[in-house]
Amino acid sequence: MSRPKEKNRFAVKQSAGFTLIEIIITLVVLSIAAVGVLSVFTTGIRGSANPLVLDQAVQLAQGESDAVTGIKQASGFSAVALATGTGQACKTSMIAGFNCSLDICYVPAGNLNDTSNCGVATNYKHITATITQTAIGSIKLETVLANY
Repeated sequence: MSRPKEKNRFAVKQSAGFTLIEIIITLVVLSIAAVGVLSVFTTGIRGSANPLVLDQAVQLAQGESDAVTGIKQASGFSAVALATGTGQACKTSMIAGFNCSLDICYVPAGNLNDTSNCGVATNYKHITATITQTAIGSIKLETVLANY
């Protein structure tokens, strides 16, 4: 007679799934990676300007440029409101929180960006409207008016 076969007491069990330790280590590694990735996003969002405020500043600068052009059309190139000088008050009213300054300078026909000799009258004026807001800094819109 044969003896019944005994099961091997030292047989290795086949595993199916993850152990609790493996799951905890995976969660820790993934959470560290997530913190690193999210910190990049929060830094980017914190450093970006508010698009609405930026758009408002651009529109205010464009409105100031249009107002200066309107003064030239209504009163002429040599109108008192278009006298040369830097840091002038703007011609339009500003939204709360925005500041505006206007620089008007005569420029030579050969270089319409040369504001080094503002006092010499020419047929061209270089107009710079600067809109400032604390969240976005300054927006400048430059244009040239001609005496034609």
